[in-house]
Amino acid sequence: MINTGQYPDTIGRQLQLLSGEIAEHCGWLAYDADDQEGARRYFGEALTTATMLKDTNLEILIFSSMSLQACHEGRARDGLDLARAAQDRATSLGSPVLQSLIAAREARALAMMGDGPAASSRLGVAMKSMSRKGRPSPEWTAFHGPAELEYAQGLLCSELGHHAAATRFLSAALQHQETTYGRNRALYRITLAKNLIAAGEVDEGAAHAVGSLEHLEEVESGRVTKRLAEVAGVLWTVEAASAREAAGELAEHVQARGAA
Repeated sequence: MINTGQYPDTIGRQLQLLSGEIAEHCGWLAYDADDQEGARRYFGEALTTATMLKDTNLEILIFSSMSLQACHEGRARDGLDLARAAQDRATSLGSPVLQSLIAAREARALAMMGDGPAASSRLGVAMKSMSRKGRPSPEWTAFHGPAELEYAQGLLCSELGHHAAATRFLSAALQHQETTYGRNRALYRITLAKNLIAAGEVDEGAAHAVGSLEHLEEVESGRVTKRLAEVAGVLWTVEAASAREAAGELAEHVQARGAA
């Protein structure tokens, strides 16, 4: 339609920008469905459009999403470089919330790389930015707040092997997260379960793992299902009745999702 339609250049730019935003959203949906190859294809298409239009806002969104995906796939260096590319562009926009979100993603990548001091420093910047005043943040950053920062702190501790400390932050994140973000609550709770098990609190970890299923009744996410399968695998190795029972329930859910 864009290539065959007739319209003024101003309308053409709006149409192209819309197509870029849709491509990014398709990329995020593919990422959440754990179709990482599809996600990269859509993100690449979106980035081409953003570069062609020289649209800073769209570039920031795409780089931020690509950083999230890179860390999910274990490509921490790519995740850091992509987050820094987003931060370079975000600085000129003067939105503290946006800069906080990106700094938290930088911290995540640095923690995965084993650089605890640098990760803690960037997370500190993310927290301080939330209290600053500045320009309004983009609509897509609405999910970012205290709960997300507590979750980021929990992930940092987890990556560095401090599982007991991680559980405190993850518990707080789960408590403060709004119920409307079902997918996020499921991720928080699964991550909490994983760290409780690693910290030796198997019964509590198993209970949280099973409890996370209630958040997925109306939300489908291949990414979350993959995390569930990982936790189920850990629970199968634990010599405890509660662990085996929880592993069975998680495996049943994962199998049902796969069949669907």
